[in-house]
Amino acid sequence: MKYVGIQSSIWSNRLKTTFLLFAFPLLVFGLVFLVLYFMTGDVPLEASVSKSTMVLGMTLDLFSWIGPIILLIGLISFFFQRQLIFSFSGAKKIERKDHPEIYNIIENFCIEKGLPMPKIGIIDSSALNAFALGRKPENAWIVFTTGLIHTLDKREIEAVAGHEFTHILNKDSLIMTLIVVYVGAILTLGHVFIRMRSRGSDDKKNILPLIGFAFLILGYFLLPLFRLAVSRKREFLADAGSVELTRDNYAMISALEKISGHSDVKSIKNHGVSAMCIDNTADEYEGGGMSEYGAENFREKKKRSWLKNLLSTHPSIEERIEALRDYG
Repeated sequence: MKYVGIQSSIWSNRLKTTFLLFAFPLLVFGLVFLVLYFMTGDVPLEASVSKSTMVLGMTLDLFSWIGPIILLIGLISFFFQRQLIFSFSGAKKIERKDHPEIYNIIENFCIEKGLPMPKIGIIDSSALNAFALGRKPENAWIVFTTGLIHTLDKREIEAVAGHEFTHILNKDSLIMTLIVVYVGAILTLGHVFIRMRSRGSDDKKNILPLIGFAFLILGYFLLPLFRLAVSRKREFLADAGSVELTRDNYAMISALEKISGHSDVKSIKNHGVSAMCIDNTADEYEGGGMSEYGAENFREKKKRSWLKNLLSTHPSIEERIEALRDYG
């Protein structure tokens, strides 16, 4: 893949992502409209408005107070995401004196691309993983697990750092932050609504548990597909970006081979952060990764888990390695 080809893919992916981000609120609005439409009885023949018009008014009325709640949850998650992730993952900031080699690697990337130095974090976990987060380069973070730092050699760590740095460079961290915020806000509101019980004859309260159930369906089943649509190609582009930075596709291949099957960070698995990690397919290879299975067994394992691969936010390690070999 040539540089121009990479840039073209980045812009194409950004346009698609922008469309999906704007389509998301319309999807939520449409879902609420459908729930209300099928729960509302027939409009009397003498009524001056159609059923669709009446339900549209009900939906707008409901969104006049649901919307601000979603916005508030989203803003809190958006501006305090780093603090939230660090609190449940146990991640801590490290200084140059703690890991000077990692600082030097990322500093060289910053000099080459003219970006400010991101802050570096570490999670005490034997898993092999890393992720980037931040709304903009000025407040970006790159977080590594101790397992990755202790297991990978310098070339492989440089390749992983290049992958995460590319996410910052391509503004993927902002996009994935927005997606995690969207999903989190919808699921939070869904859980709140589904626990509400009707009191008296207030139709608004009667309908809230059903809307909450619809939000949970949206959050657990439909939004992962939305997240998949904007994240899978980003991993290929970040791998290619790492090779552009390090000029060493074999280091990225070697790093992915070691990471495969060992990327499951327990503290972040159920918090929507796994989509931001360099790999989140560890549960597909229980018992080991590529190095344990060997190339042929690994490939057969991938064939057997085609459904998981289809629904994963990340392409398989095997697919990424094949793309990197073609890139070289």
